[in-house]
Amino acid sequence: MEEAADAASLVQHLPSSDILAVQQHVVYSPTFQVPCFYFTVHDRAGGHLSLQDIMNTSLFRKETLPEQVATTAHGLSMPHSNFPLLSQGDHPVLGIPFWFFHPCETSNAVLELVHARDDLHRVDDSTWIETWFLILSSIINM
Repeated sequence: MEEAADAASLVQHLPSSDILAVQQHVVYSPTFQVPCFYFTVHDRAGGHLSLQDIMNTSLFRKETLPEQVATTAHGLSMPHSNFPLLSQGDHPVLGIPFWFFHPCETSNAVLELVHARDDLHRVDDSTWIETWFLILSSIINM
C-alpha cells in the first residue's frame, strides 16, 4: 500500500538564490544594561543582504511595523525618534558587521508592558527576560 505524502514532510528544493543563512545572537549591553538582539543574513554565496532585502524575508513580521518606518541602507527608524530602531554595527564579541535592535528604549518598553500586565513595583529577572522575548518575537520570527 502506498502512503500519501504529507506536505509538511516534503523537502522543498529552493533555487540557490533563495537559500539564506541567518545568525541570531543575544548579547548583554553593559551601557544600557539590557539584552540586545544581533542578527545577520547571508545568501548562499556568503554575501550580506541589504536591509531592504532582509525586510522582504520571513525573518521580519512586517505587519507589526508601522507604515511610516523609514528604511535607509544603514538602519530603520521610527518617525520622531532620536535613535534608530535597527542599526548596523560591529558585533561586540565577534567584531564583524551585524544588524541589531538599538537598546536605548528596551528597558522602558519592557517595564511598560510588565506594569500594564501586573501591578508590580519590582520586576524579577525571569518576568523581565520573558517580556523582552515577547516584544522581540512580535517583530522577529525566531
